[in-house]
Amino acid sequence: MSHPIARRAGMLALTAAMLMPSAGALSDVSNWAQEGVAAAQNAGLAPSSLSNSAASGSITRAEFCAVALNAYKAVSGKAVYVSGKKPFEDCSDPNVTAAYLLGIVKGRTNGNFDPDAKISREEMCTMLDNILAAADIEATEIAGDACIEDYPDVSMISDYAMQPVVTMVDHSVINGITDTSTDTTILAPSGTTTREQALIMANRFCTAFKPDKTPIAAVDGSANLPTTAGSSASAATTIAGLPQTEAEKMTYVYGAGNGKYQSAAEAEAHMVEIVVPVWHLQSDGTKVASKAYLQVNASLASIYQAIFEEIFNGSEKFPIYDVGCYSWRTGEHSQGTAVDINPDENMEATINSDGSLSPTCGTHWTPYIDPYSIPEGGDVYNAFTKYGFTWGGNGWHSKRDYMHFSYFGR
Repeated sequence: MSHPIARRAGMLALTAAMLMPSAGALSDVSNWAQEGVAAAQNAGLAPSSLSNSAASGSITRAEFCAVALNAYKAVSGKAVYVSGKKPFEDCSDPNVTAAYLLGIVKGRTNGNFDPDAKISREEMCTMLDNILAAADIEATEIAGDACIEDYPDVSMISDYAMQPVVTMVDHSVINGITDTSTDTTILAPSGTTTREQALIMANRFCTAFKPDKTPIAAVDGSANLPTTAGSSASAATTIAGLPQTEAEKMTYVYGAGNGKYQSAAEAEAHMVEIVVPVWHLQSDGTKVASKAYLQVNASLASIYQAIFEEIFNGSEKFPIYDVGCYSWRTGEHSQGTAVDINPDENMEATINSDGSLSPTCGTHWTPYIDPYSIPEGGDVYNAFTKYGFTWGGNGWHSKRDYMHFSYFGR
């Protein structure tokens, strides 16, 4: 289903199903670009791979894949999960793989990706346009301030890139540059893009194409939660009335006599979107309040809201940059009854015969060292388990899944 396009002026406070840390602070940002780069970084568009990179240096194809994934998350509100696949012989970058699997990027004709090559302006427009397709967003025709015919070098645009470039020009994502030899404004489709320019354009893209997001009215953090006698409907005093057994949970989620959803269409009919508060870790170590959007099972919406509010109000101010719930795939995510948080730093791993762990998703779990790793007994763990969720970090004998909290313990 296509979403209506919301065009808004000014800085966009990006909120998505997951938020990336603005650790990708560029160095030596040009004076003209400082405000735009700061907006992009605060919006979570700057990946950590750009940390301390020269702002005026040309961005590579692999680097822009990381930026594009953040833009995809922002406009789609969907999670991006790590994959073990390696579609290109010359590149194992997980951001490139994820962008490829989403259809955002393609390889070269020789089957390689050429990750370190400088990305052209028309290639970047094409990747941004592919984000719209991946996110199922329709780029409506608008009467913008810019027009492709305004540029004398329009004939230099490659055939494959013509429609994407037109779209990005129409929506003011990409602007012309000055040709100093002729003192004219040109589009320069085959020209390269600096890192600071790429971040600014990514932020313009999200401003132009991020759909309107409105939290569901029924969810206010405690609404619809059962309460104990004589208590207020706060998260701290509503636990006694919650379902405890699996049978009670099944009835609570699906209704009496009903079972799990058997198709994506059936599942999505029972999902709602909620907005939850999260802490966003800045590159200087400070934390700022932000928000995340989650597609969750409607029956658990109020519980999810209460959980995330407890995490947000906890003494740890635990930072969340990546969080996802519903996804039509194996396990409880297909039911909207499981949540993954900061997957890279809270790995899923098999338990070997000697007790060691082999990661299958994510790279590590180092609580109290990495601020994004979830400690057992910490605010995140306590909030989820308080409301009846099982933590994958200690819930099973065959593996560890430190990112995963599930309502039915699977």
